[in-house]
Amino acid sequence: MEKAIYQRNPNHRKLYRDLHAEVLKGLRNLPEGPRKVKRLFAWIMPLVYMGLYILALSTGGDPVLYPLLLSTMGIVSVLMFINLFHDAVHNHVFSKKLYNKLYLLLFDLLGGNSYIWKKRHLMLHHNYPNVAGFDADIEQSGPIKIFPHQPGKKIHRYQHLFVFLLYPLFLFNWILLRDFKDFFSTNRAIRQFIHIPGKEYLKLIVFKGIFLSYIFLIPVLTGIPVLRALGGIAGLMVTGSIVAMLALLTPHANSANHFPRVSPEGAIPVSWLEHQFRSTNDLSVCNWFSKHVMGNFNYHLAHHLFPQIHSAYAPEVTACIREFANRNGFQYKEFPLGVCLKLHYKLICQNAHIPNILEEDM
Repeated sequence: MEKAIYQRNPNHRKLYRDLHAEVLKGLRNLPEGPRKVKRLFAWIMPLVYMGLYILALSTGGDPVLYPLLLSTMGIVSVLMFINLFHDAVHNHVFSKKLYNKLYLLLFDLLGGNSYIWKKRHLMLHHNYPNVAGFDADIEQSGPIKIFPHQPGKKIHRYQHLFVFLLYPLFLFNWILLRDFKDFFSTNRAIRQFIHIPGKEYLKLIVFKGIFLSYIFLIPVLTGIPVLRALGGIAGLMVTGSIVAMLALLTPHANSANHFPRVSPEGAIPVSWLEHQFRSTNDLSVCNWFSKHVMGNFNYHLAHHLFPQIHSAYAPEVTACIREFANRNGFQYKEFPLGVCLKLHYKLICQNAHIPNILEEDM
């Protein structure tokens, strides 16, 4: 597969250079404190996850405490992804790339695969957000149709009904299916761009085995009934999936954002700068979740325009972007969490070709 090419626009290129210079000037005298807080949490969060696991085993499979503690582990694992692993893949948690790379091994221990996710995220999602055939994050939607102009299937007619049943299974899909598909199915988007080294296949199997061992085999061997161990896993996956969906559905996949068609020649009909504004929205900091849980992931346009800038300074970068957009005619989009979720459901309904039942509340 050839790379898609954005429309050339010398004026937009100059505007981006001007914005970049403005952002760097604004960051010049900011304190180091926010970055140190991020590094501190990089040590605290894995200890919290490990502590919850030890506590869960010590309950002897208590019918209330065991699934509750594992469900909390699911939430903590997603918070680590949003706040830490996502930053580590951009080399923001630690000053040295090697330390960030080693830190991502924790992502593997939590059931994911850092190699294929890093490739998907940096090569495809960041370069081509919301572009069909390229944005591998949206490719994973399976029976849910996200891209409006892609061919529909019969099952998509009912996606407005079963979407609520599938999203709580998001981590099941990611950990047990999605990574394996990306490794072993040659028609996946990421496989059109990379060759996976043999050692990464071994790493995939080893770390998936470690995860399944400590999350199921060890509890059973310590005397926890099989059904209760499975119930704990279900709790971890479902609670983690729900929190993940609150974060991952908000910045791109909704009816307010643009999904451009790529021409047969591989041309995207807008400039790279315009596309970032049209395909991405921020989540406004107007509730406890977006203010204290998202780890500045909610300032998503700043991250897409300047992925090299530490997320700790995303609020300051966003202030510059907002002023830039107002001056130059770009549409800066920011929605509360509830509106983001409604806009996502509106997209689901549109792609199922039915009226949006939440339209009156928009």
